[in-house]
Amino acid sequence: MKKANETIEMLQYQLRRYKAMRKGAACQSLQYKLQKLMSQQANV
Repeated sequence: MKKANETIEMLQYQLRRYKAMRKGAACQSLQYKLQKLMSQQANV
């Protein structure tokens, strides 16, 4: 569980950085990974 929380925080940080740099494709990819991870965590 702690590992998943750390991963979520890391993805959120990266997502904010890519948004600031206006990297659209990277943002979409990270957003997909983040949503998938969060939904898996919610099901556990």
